[in-house]
Amino acid sequence: MSRTERLDRDLERGFAALDAGRLEDAAASLDRCRRIDRGNPDVITLAAAVAEARGDIDEAITQYRALAAVFPDDVPPRLAIARLELHGAGDPDAALATLAAAFDFIDEEDDLIEAVLLKADALIATGELASARATLAELATSAIDDPDLAFDLAEMSIVAEDLGAARRWIAAARALPVEPPAPAEVDALDGLGDFVDDGPPPTVEELRNAREADALHLLGRVHEAAGERAEMIACWQQVLALDAAAPRRGDSISDDDLEAVVHAALSELPPEVHAKLERVPILVDELPSKDLVAEGLDPRLLGVFQGTPLPDGGDLAPSVTTIQLFRTKLLRAAPDREALEHEIRITVLHETAHYFGLDDEDLAQLGLD
Repeated sequence: MSRTERLDRDLERGFAALDAGRLEDAAASLDRCRRIDRGNPDVITLAAAVAEARGDIDEAITQYRALAAVFPDDVPPRLAIARLELHGAGDPDAALATLAAAFDFIDEEDDLIEAVLLKADALIATGELASARATLAELATSAIDDPDLAFDLAEMSIVAEDLGAARRWIAAARALPVEPPAPAEVDALDGLGDFVDDGPPPTVEELRNAREADALHLLGRVHEAAGERAEMIACWQQVLALDAAAPRRGDSISDDDLEAVVHAALSELPPEVHAKLERVPILVDELPSKDLVAEGLDPRLLGVFQGTPLPDGGDLAPSVTTIQLFRTKLLRAAPDREALEHEIRITVLHETAHYFGLDDEDLAQLGLD
């Protein structure tokens, strides 16, 4: 086997291992590739991807910069750098500077869309909402043929306080045709990952209902931002009905397993917090009740605190106090056991903050963020 053939074989194995989540195998392939040709652009790309998968943001940025130096007119490496600067390093100013240079080279529509989204996201992070609105306005609804992307744009428009644009993007998503999924997309679409057995792919009608539920949920958020409470509740009641009617594929996690994950999350709390929480029951329901949604609860919350926060004196408040988790929502937010544990931990800690009357800064000081 020639040197080039060995390199191609190990590159293929490395990227395949990354796609399958086998990070150590991918790293081993990368080591072999580097011994053959460290400066090969595909090897640099694999190195960047492995570093990002490891959470080594600085190394990933370094590798993407090396790739941009090899191909100075290529846009994807610059967009990858900006994405990592924004979402990995938390540096929106650096991301904006990288994007400013990238726009000079953009000639593909997909690259333009990604760059606009990243720029708007970075502007929102810096509090420049007017500039974010102007940036998002550069995209026409006719240019978007992916409903998920249209929903992302609606979400960003809500955050940027452009409710009219959010409505337009929601309408655009609703107007797009619903196509049956390709076989490779089925697992991603069922939303329940490792917790269910493989079943038949969702039907077009199921996909249509799922998209309508997503649209109504976002529209409810638009009404919420506009102070239109009755309209918000009406939308969210429809979301609850559609979510409740959505088919469950296979068997979900058992009550015992879910309880074990909850107790594992609670065990991370400081002893003084854990001791007080022993008096607060944690309930698990499939979905929020109709009554809760009628009171204005977001039907897609993963959990909710109900009752009166603990008084300053530390005694239990004189009312029924519970932390309620919603199994169906947690499962659909988590593709595997590790992700489920993370979602439950975050949800329990968030609701615990309500019980103790804490805000995000208080959580960080206690090490519960």
